[in-house]
Amino acid sequence: MPSHPVHPVPADSGIEALRAGSGKARAVIGLLVAAGLLLVGGITVLVVRAASDSGTTDGSAAPSSATETTSSPSGTTQATAPGGVLYVAPRAAGTGGGSSWEDAAELADVPDLIGRLAGGGEVWLRADTGPYQIEDRLRISTGGADGAPVVVRGVDAEGRPASAVLRGDRTSPYAPDGDTGGDVFSLHGGASHLEFRDLAFENVGNAFLAAGDVTDLTIADSSATNVRRFFENAKSDEEESADVSDLILRKITVTGFSKRVVRLRYSSHDVLLEDVVGDSQQQDGDDFAIGVHLEGAVQDVVLRRVRMDNTRDTLRKYWNGDGFATERDVSDITFEDTSASGNTDAGYDLKSQRTTLVNAVAADNKRNFRFWADDLVARDCRGTDPRKRGGSSSQAQVWLGEGAKAQLEGCTFRSADPETTVFVLEPDATVIMSDGTIENAGELQRLEDGAAVDLQDVTR
Repeated sequence: MPSHPVHPVPADSGIEALRAGSGKARAVIGLLVAAGLLLVGGITVLVVRAASDSGTTDGSAAPSSATETTSSPSGTTQATAPGGVLYVAPRAAGTGGGSSWEDAAELADVPDLIGRLAGGGEVWLRADTGPYQIEDRLRISTGGADGAPVVVRGVDAEGRPASAVLRGDRTSPYAPDGDTGGDVFSLHGGASHLEFRDLAFENVGNAFLAAGDVTDLTIADSSATNVRRFFENAKSDEEESADVSDLILRKITVTGFSKRVVRLRYSSHDVLLEDVVGDSQQQDGDDFAIGVHLEGAVQDVVLRRVRMDNTRDTLRKYWNGDGFATERDVSDITFEDTSASGNTDAGYDLKSQRTTLVNAVAADNKRNFRFWADDLVARDCRGTDPRKRGGSSSQAQVWLGEGAKAQLEGCTFRSADPETTVFVLEPDATVIMSDGTIENAGELQRLEDGAAVDLQDVTR
């Protein structure tokens, strides 16, 4: 390799120690020579880091690469760096390694790509070159790190948020005896610190299935059309448990579902559903449709601005189909500004302990509110025009099971239908209603033995 002459450093009173004959001077000269050799020899070290902010959706410029690499004449490449981006397209391109759009991976590679981003980063699904056809479930058992999630999101060619369509083979339009569709993302133990954004599911069974323990999971800015369920946890045989914790579902719209929008069970906890809308579109015949269903020992769930409409279940003499349902061992559930309408059974069918409703709205359900626990509190709730569409049982604003007790504060109940009873109470149930309004053309109450309705400063 050619070299250049190295000129001596002029003497200076401030650097007398660096004289040409000293050891320090020789060391400095050696460094200068090495620098010159590097420049002349053309060895280049290139480090490219893809800056990523998992919460950014402002359409900022795309990172230039997915990896931190060191290039040399031998062509060596290091592993994906934290904060990098990997690329997926409906059809693989180039090497298919995912390092760029020109070498994009395919959808089936997503679990492996997530595994390459253990320190955090993003997997981009190209949304403007056609839909992704779901061939098989995507089994994920890895994730990011605390504070550094792996984000799987739909984007356009420039990295701006765009909905990537994931399409399955569920029968469309829905048919009870048709193909129910398969799962898309199957999350197993080890799947943690993950975010999924800007995805549009069409004609699938479960968009997300948690088959093992999953923690720190966010799903946002996504939609689903004609699905069996959007999210549920169901333990697989190979897992010891399938508890979900620190789950956020935000800005989700589900149009057409036959089983659930959300089903959570076991010991799942610390869950937020926010700005979620579900419209079953009366998909009947899949046995027990419910918008949001909490069962097992689920606890500490907040539902904020969640709406569940038009569930329908006519398979039995008693027509089921609830907007929201919680089971007896569920606890510490809060409903804030939620609504349920057009369901063939209850808007809210709640058995959970320590349950609070604030500004809950129910309309056009057979029984707008159906309560079973002895400590439920509802503040500023509204019930409007219950409607029985078929099957057995009564049409009511508020129904209480045996021994239940509900405190209703500032609630309003209105119906011009003479078939509507405001309060239907099983034995030993109690309603205490204060500072509210009742406008009703039918009966005020229908009480079994030991049941009581206490109206305090209620306008009628």
